[in-house]
Amino acid sequence: MTLREVAKEAGVSTATVTRVLQNSPRVVPETRTRVMDAVKRLGYTPNPMARELRHGRPAGAVGLVTAGFTNLFQAGVAAGAERELRGAGLQLLIGSTEDDPAREPELARAMVDRRVSALMMMPDGDERGFLAPEHLFGTPVVLVGRPANGLAADVVMTDDDRAVEEAVAGLVDLGHTRIAVLAGRPDSFRAQQRLAGFHAGLARRGVTADAGLVVAGLTSSGQARAAMAGLAALPAPPTAVLALNLGISTGVLLDRIAGQRRYAFIALDEHDLSIGLGVSAIVRDPQEIGRHAARLAIERISDPARPARTVTLPSTVVRRGTGEIPVGAAQ
Repeated sequence: MTLREVAKEAGVSTATVTRVLQNSPRVVPETRTRVMDAVKRLGYTPNPMARELRHGRPAGAVGLVTAGFTNLFQAGVAAGAERELRGAGLQLLIGSTEDDPAREPELARAMVDRRVSALMMMPDGDERGFLAPEHLFGTPVVLVGRPANGLAADVVMTDDDRAVEEAVAGLVDLGHTRIAVLAGRPDSFRAQQRLAGFHAGLARRGVTADAGLVVAGLTSSGQARAAMAGLAALPAPPTAVLALNLGISTGVLLDRIAGQRRYAFIALDEHDLSIGLGVSAIVRDPQEIGRHAARLAIERISDPARPARTVTLPSTVVRRGTGEIPVGAAQ
């Protein structure tokens, strides 16, 4: 039995059914009675924990679906979210798709079956239909790092495209016109967003992109190292490299060290090693992203009828030396 069928039986919208099930004060008594009568007739079972925080009984859990447990950035998001939720008396349940977007609906439903009070999603795919209220029994959804794509959900984003554009423009200002860019899966929103920033940065300085220097579809540091070997073998190798996720950045850094190369290099995200080696990077604060996502979930549980919000956090270009090598000094 779905939320949609309850709405049809009661002659109201699915949003109205969700408000009734979450005890929103915006629903008039007559409509509330009609919806609850339909719920009883159809035997619909809503999520019993969704109203706990609102009624001063902060018990239960919030789910987080990520791409993987080994990703340092996503681990940081989880840590920030857990700290915020703990302060509200909520636990964090985490599920991993193991970089398989096809598993996202399965994990989302598994979280709902465990009666989470809200669901935070870090999806790789573009599909959002499985997150509609009628499929999740009215469970609130917060999207982390991805757009809503028409879904009425809260969103936490980072402006990676703007930061990538700034980084590329800075490389061109140092004389670099042969800038290689290494990106993740081409169907990933993040890869598309960052590549858009790359092309915008070149266009901003009047430089035409060389398609042979754009390498996408990389999913591991090993693949990034292999891609760098191919780029180094070109008749005119790149003088600067931009890596567009943490795994790719690690592969490029290893290539740079092993080959004793001196091309200009800007990573995306960082870890202790890259910081210690002075790698310039486009940096986001994963724990702050997690905290904001958790706050949106808590607010949505407390006030399910409020309008959906999008929070955009900054990405920052941190200059440590590798991204500031002028073209004449690059090798």
